[in-house]
Amino acid sequence: MNSNNNGSSAKLDVYAIVTTRITELLEQGTIPWRQPWTGAGIPRNAISKRPYRGINLWLLLSLHFEQNLFLTWDQIKKLGGSVKQGEHGHVVIYWKTPPKNDDAADGEKKVPILRYYKVFNIAQCRDLPESLVEPLVPVEHQPILECEAVVTGMPQCPEIRHKQQEAFYHKVDDYINMPKKKSFQSPHLYYATLFHELVHSTGSEKRLNRSSIAEMAEFGSELYSLEELIAEMGSAYLASFTGIEHKSMDNTVAYIQGWLGKLRNDKRFIVQASGQAQRAVDFIINQPAPATSETEDAAESVVEDQK
Repeated sequence: MNSNNNGSSAKLDVYAIVTTRITELLEQGTIPWRQPWTGAGIPRNAISKRPYRGINLWLLLSLHFEQNLFLTWDQIKKLGGSVKQGEHGHVVIYWKTPPKNDDAADGEKKVPILRYYKVFNIAQCRDLPESLVEPLVPVEHQPILECEAVVTGMPQCPEIRHKQQEAFYHKVDDYINMPKKKSFQSPHLYYATLFHELVHSTGSEKRLNRSSIAEMAEFGSELYSLEELIAEMGSAYLASFTGIEHKSMDNTVAYIQGWLGKLRNDKRFIVQASGQAQRAVDFIINQPAPATSETEDAAESVVEDQK
């Protein structure tokens, strides 16, 4: 095995790689963005401890390792470890800005290119320093209080009304309507639904100005489907973030078939949705996106190692 296993320089269709993986999971009846990380922890790099974001979070979470700590091939070597025989790496994507071209016109915008490399879970490795792995300590918290903290702490949070027995975000008047809490089988379901609508609200012009909300996409359209997946992924993240259950919808089969149809028609669909969902969640929990993501750091180390 060699460093080429990272695949960061391979000229492959990264959108197709990611879409194929998500499609496989959906065909098996597994919805990646409904996988909680409560026990194993949120997927992180084992050295930097930075969490993976966007589609990388869901790709790694769907692997169901006992601890969600990962390393690049280069990092494993530097630690003096190795990968166990027969183990395979897992795809992590990142955006790479191409180098400046001397012949490029002044002011010409450089378009980032989607690339990937591979990481290994610590369970796939041997001879790693024992100090690398910290024992998981159960965190005592009250999920409903955590949910309330998310809602009250959201910047520019829209008004939340309980006047009609249906859940929706009203774009023009910028408010969320929710059925009364007692209408739900549990408080967890109430907040999971509210999170879905909060994600929708981040798309308004005065917040993130997301086209799938700002343009008031019609039911069944490509933008409408994209927006619904953004809200679904964002609410699933917030459910895991607060520790509440994110139970499947009654029409899960229909949703899976719908998502599969979109993925087969547009290989960029899932990457775009996950990126937008991450930005929506960052806005809701008032967390600025990192200037340099862990994936970029690791990818750069891989490139440097290959020079």
